[in-house]
Amino acid sequence: MKSVLTPKKSEPVTLVLRVKHAKAEALAAAMITEADVTREGEIVTISGNSETFVDMRARWNTVLRGISAADEALNSIQQ
Repeated sequence: MKSVLTPKKSEPVTLVLRVKHAKAEALAAAMITEADVTREGEIVTISGNSETFVDMRARWNTVLRGISAADEALNSIQQ
C-alpha cells in the first residue's frame, strides 16, 4: 500500500483526481474553468497545483462542488 505524506500548510501541493463517467466529454467541459482538465475516453482527469496546502484545500472544495453539480445536471438530462 502506498503511504500518503501529510504536507505542511506552507508547502506546495498537487492533487489529481481521475473520474470515470458515461458523459465524460460533458463533465470535462463543465469543469474546464475550475481546474486543469483532460479526458481520455470515459476518464476525466482533474488536477490542480497550489503554493500552499490551505489554498489548495479551498480550491479543491470548489472543484468537488463543481463535479457534484455537473454530475447532477448531467443525470437530470439523461432522465
